[in-house]
Amino acid sequence: MIRCAADLIARDGVAGTSIGDVLAAAGAARGSVYYYFPGGRSELMAEAVRHAGEEFGAELNRARRLPVVRAIGAIAAIWRSRLLVTDFAAGCPIAAGAQARGSDPEAAAAAEEVFLQWNHLLSARLREEDFDDRRAEELADSILSGIEGAVVLCRARRSVEPLDGMVAHLRELAGRRTASPSADRERPEASDDFGGDRAGDPSLG
Repeated sequence: MIRCAADLIARDGVAGTSIGDVLAAAGAARGSVYYYFPGGRSELMAEAVRHAGEEFGAELNRARRLPVVRAIGAIAAIWRSRLLVTDFAAGCPIAAGAQARGSDPEAAAAAEEVFLQWNHLLSARLREEDFDDRRAEELADSILSGIEGAVVLCRARRSVEPLDGMVAHLRELAGRRTASPSADRERPEASDDFGGDRAGDPSLG
């Protein structure tokens, strides 16, 4: 039920996701919502955002272990794949939760927690790459906000070009912000981190 709710939030937003929608998608009885979620819809929406944050956070945690320039591409690839698989129908459920402050404050609070956790994951890895504290925090925020914003544009344009362009920009930004001049500065290569040859990508045809 939580997984279905997270998927619906990614597609329709928090305000556009009703208990009825979740029950239909999960094939569950109405009484089960209040059995598992005594707080009703608001609790379910918040838990769905947290669940999505844990799932995507696990993928982000794997991607961040790469050198920073490659990590940026690998993080973006998480969303690139999701956009293409869903034909641009699904965005980020955490971003959707963050935008629901007025109607669903519990979901928005859960989204805030997730984004903070993601920032900590990224900034900690950047410190390992010899970025100082300020630069690590700034670049972590830039990566998250840049990719999340690009996902919105991708859905609007039904193209992954905004995301690909943002990756190139973030890689350049990471190169300029390297704390140690003697540190190895990796350059983007022709074969990027989007999971293989892009020639078969239908969005680029």
